Amino acid sequence: MTTSEGRNRGTPALTQLYGIFVSLQKTQTALRLLKRLELKANGYNMRREGEIAVIPLIDAPTGQAETILRKELGAFQIREALFDPIHARPTNLRDTLRGVVPSQLASQLPRSFDVIGDIAIIELSTKLEAYSAEVGRGILEINPHLRLVLRKSGEVMGRFRTRELHVLAGADGMETMHREFGCRYNLDVSMVYFNPRLAHERHRVAERVSQGEVVVDMFAGVGPYSILTARLQPRVRVYAVDINPSAVKYLRDNILANGVADRVVPLLGDAGELATGTLHGTADRVIMNLPSEAEHYLGAALQTLKTSGGVIHFYKFEPRDVVLSSVKERFRTSIQSLNRDVRAFDYCEVVKEIAAGRVQVALDAVIN
Repeated sequence: MTTSEGRNRGTPALTQLYGIFVSLQKTQTALRLLKRLELKANGYNMRREGEIAVIPLIDAPTGQAETILRKELGAFQIREALFDPIHARPTNLRDTLRGVVPSQLASQLPRSFDVIGDIAIIELSTKLEAYSAEVGRGILEINPHLRLVLRKSGEVMGRFRTRELHVLAGADGMETMHREFGCRYNLDVSMVYFNPRLAHERHRVAERVSQGEVVVDMFAGVGPYSILTARLQPRVRVYAVDINPSAVKYLRDNILANGVADRVVPLLGDAGELATGTLHGTADRVIMNLPSEAEHYLGAALQTLKTSGGVIHFYKFEPRDVVLSSVKERFRTSIQSLNRDVRAFDYCEVVKEIAAGRVQVALDAVIN
C-alpha cells in the first residue's frame, strides 16, 4: 500500500490499493460478495469511471474467492488504483477542538445548544471567550446542517423579549426558517423571542384544545402555540397577540405559510389592554407563555375568559427545588384575590431548566 501526496498543499493524500472494476449494474452484487469474502477495503471511497464502478480491495482475490467472483459477476478487472480515504467527521466538540482549546478548558465546552432552523445559539463561559471563533467553527464542522453559530450575550429582556446575540461563525444573517411538528416558522432570532425547547410543551397544549373553542394566546410571538393549535384543531378560533411589531410581522407571514388564516387572527398590542376591549369575555382557553411576567397578567387573563369560565395555561419561573403543590396553592390564592376560583388543576410540571438552579413550571387550571 502506498500513498500519493496531492499536488497542491491541502489536497487529501490518495492511497494506492487493488481495486475491482465492475459494471455499474453489478455494483450491489459486487459489494455483497466482497463483504462476504472479507475483501472490501473499508475506510476508502468508491470511484466511478463512466459506466464502471471501482471498489477498493484489501488484496487481489485468488483461489476460491476469485472463482466465486467470476461466477457471480462475469467480466471484471483487478488492478491497482488510487482511492480517497474517508475522512471521519468528528462527533463531538471536544474531539474537534483537541489541540486548539487548552485541555484544562475542554470541560467547559458547550455540551448542548439551542437550534432554531439552521442557526445554533450557545452559551459560552468567560474563560472560553478567547476561543469563541474556534468554538463556532467547530460546531459548524460537526453539524453540517447548520449555517450560523451565535453566542448569547445577555438575558431575554424588555417588552419585546429579545436578547443580544454575537456571531461566532457563519454568515448570511439571523433570519431563518424553523420546522416543528409539521409547521414552518420564519423569524429573525435577534428581533423576536422563540424557544425551541418548548416544542413538546406546545404540542401538549395544542392537543388539549377541543373543537369549537376560542383560544387567546396572550404572548404569541411568531405563532408556535397559535399555529400548531389551528393545524391540529381545524374548527377553532385563535387570537394571537403580541406587543412586538417584528414578531407580529413574522406571525402574519407564518399564518399564511401554514394555511391557517381562516382560524388564527393576529393582533398587535398589549394583551392587558386588549383584555378589556376586543378580547373581553371571548375565550374558552388562555395561553400565558410569559413566565417572567405572567403573574401580573392574571387579571387580564380572567377578563379574557368567558363568564362561564375556562382553562388557563400558566407559566412561571421557579427554583429548581420548588414544591409543585405550593405553586398550585399560590396560583389559587392569586385567582381568589381576583374574585374567581380554581375548579381543578389538570397539570403542573417542570417543563424545562432555564439556568443553574432555575426551572420553568407549566400549570393548567380550570377556572370557574
